[in-house]
Amino acid sequence: MKEHFNLRSLIFYASAIGSVVMLFTVTTAYGEKNLQAPRAIDGRYPLALKSLSDCLQTKPVTLFLQQSGVFLTGSLLPADAADSVIRIARERPPLSGQWRNDQLTLTGNLDRAWNCPATVKIAGTVTAATLQGTLTLSAMPTPIPFTGDREVIQPPTKPHP
Repeated sequence: MKEHFNLRSLIFYASAIGSVVMLFTVTTAYGEKNLQAPRAIDGRYPLALKSLSDCLQTKPVTLFLQQSGVFLTGSLLPADAADSVIRIARERPPLSGQWRNDQLTLTGNLDRAWNCPATVKIAGTVTAATLQGTLTLSAMPTPIPFTGDREVIQPPTKPHP
């Protein structure tokens, strides 16, 4: 039985296990201190536009944002859009962008709910629950300033049988 317990093997395995535990401890401490998830900004933002283009007409506009970490997708829809249009826009959002250092950028095309084939670029900042920024349409040369307060979208609930 004594030949199965070699001192060199015991030292080797103890140092290997100790190294793994130490590496795990250092990695965990670094992650807890330096790696932070971005703040959640997803939701519905009814936008108060300072001026409207011909494309957006005089309808109230809502920006729907979906977030996965720093990556954003979204849709710019009329506030009175039908539920089916909102559902389609959530499944295939036409805008994409990023959220970094409290700055968001989104680019893409206007949704089919608008009768205007235009490219849109949205840039802004989110403070607390307010989004402030500019909306630029390819059909209009000057950016349109806007503000919007976040409304959290509740996920649809499934009825219990």
